[in-house]
Amino acid sequence: MEAAQLVLPIFFIIALGYFAGRTKFLSEEAIDGIDKYAFTFAIPALLFQALANTELPEALPWGLWLSYYGGVMIVWAVGGLLALTVLRRSPADSVIVGFGGGFSNTVMLGIPIILTAYGEEAGVPLFFILAFHGLTLFTVATFLLETTKPRNGATLSVGQILIESGRGMIKNPVIIALGSGIAFGQTGIAIPGPLDVTLEMLGRSAIPCALFVLGATLVRYEIKRSIGAASLIAMVKLVLHPIVVFGLAMYVFALPPLWIKVLVTMAAMPTGVYCFILANRYQAAPGAASSAVVLVTGLSLVTLTVVLNLFL
Repeated sequence: MEAAQLVLPIFFIIALGYFAGRTKFLSEEAIDGIDKYAFTFAIPALLFQALANTELPEALPWGLWLSYYGGVMIVWAVGGLLALTVLRRSPADSVIVGFGGGFSNTVMLGIPIILTAYGEEAGVPLFFILAFHGLTLFTVATFLLETTKPRNGATLSVGQILIESGRGMIKNPVIIALGSGIAFGQTGIAIPGPLDVTLEMLGRSAIPCALFVLGATLVRYEIKRSIGAASLIAMVKLVLHPIVVFGLAMYVFALPPLWIKVLVTMAAMPTGVYCFILANRYQAAPGAASSAVVLVTGLSLVTLTVVLNLFL
């Protein structure tokens, strides 16, 4: 499959969702309903079925984790330091800029593109990334923001940060599907026929629903200010992040080719919308985060086409 044939339909669906949201053809309540269906039923069904039929590697994939999360931490540090020293942003703002450069849109865009491009075999490395993505990055970001924000309000302890992040993750339907799919797959039992068909039917709707919702929710974010910081996030996220992850995965840890493809493609994903949610919560560069979500998602049409063209 050529990269353009894969990427263009995906962005056409995103554009259709954006049109529906911008023109109010669908209300915010309707969009939220599709969102809830996709992330409570459709995507979990897709992931459970894929992972229930997949064998895990015998050893823990430390090279995979270090390649991806090591890359995230490197670009986070680079983006944050550039924001602090070159753009003269506050420490809290710089945390958000760095976070935006390393936090990928794993669910709404990463899952559809990676599984479509590389098939069910990509489910294993994808699982190992998704299982810790939110918990790891949300916890680090919250800790850094709590330690850098102005001391005129309530703060959270490290324990409270870990509990809050962990509680959110164990209630996440995507994480539940990942864990239960892997666990079921280890039993060696085939998914019963009617249930397998049900999961397949639900799973078929996951990708278009997720992409449509992504487009519709982009209406809530605007390119309105802090263009310098948003541009820095875009450069770090779409250029530096995949390059660093590729270097670690290929030359430091020598991972299998499919795993390298999955990691680099995940790193090339645009900034996830949680970047703005976190920025708004702490009032740390909310304008830059809002602008970056829209800007980076639009530019990723080009960068993802390039990355997939190299791997397909």
